[in-house]
Amino acid sequence: MSQIKTGLLGGTFNPVHRGHIELGLKIKAAFNLDRILYILSSQPPHKKRQAVPAAELRLAMLKAALLPHPGLLPCDMELHRRGESWTIDTIRELKAAQPDEHFFFITGSEGFLKIRTWKEYRLVLQEVFFIIVLRRGDHRQKVEKLLREENIPLGLKNENPPRPPAAFLHAYVSDYLELSATAIRKKISHGQDISPYVEKNVQKIMEEIKLYEEG
Repeated sequence: MSQIKTGLLGGTFNPVHRGHIELGLKIKAAFNLDRILYILSSQPPHKKRQAVPAAELRLAMLKAALLPHPGLLPCDMELHRRGESWTIDTIRELKAAQPDEHFFFITGSEGFLKIRTWKEYRLVLQEVFFIIVLRRGDHRQKVEKLLREENIPLGLKNENPPRPPAAFLHAYVSDYLELSATAIRKKISHGQDISPYVEKNVQKIMEEIKLYEEG
């Protein structure tokens, strides 16, 4: 029996947009993952100063966006944990529940380059495989340097290391690659059209409660 390979994609999803969906689909296909969990952050430690809508609302939008994609699954486990949402705690909980799965933590290169600010980051690097999406060309060397300094080997997409640690680099070209939730919120506050960037069922939820609109 082959081992289940699960991708982990965390975020505030404020709001979830087409870039999030495309990223999951591309990573799932490129690394032959069985599924990807979109782990909603309840109280993101690195965004304390940002006003974030209620987690239940963001979860509703996430569920609506992922519904047409059976291999992309919303995960609300961090909503049931008190306090801040730390990656190491989520990983420990997942591995305790599913000890036979291989977990692949998906992150953009900007976030990975700040990994030393994460709680118990060295343990995080040792516990799961990393898939690092190169958001800029000049990030490759910086990421590879950090990996060498932390003694994390680079893997190839067609390789299947028996256990972590290992990191995989991934780059692709897309109109949605630079799309940001911040830009979408700004467009909404200015009354601009966001239909090219957000799924229709997600936009409907936002419009019904006038989310992100000024006034």
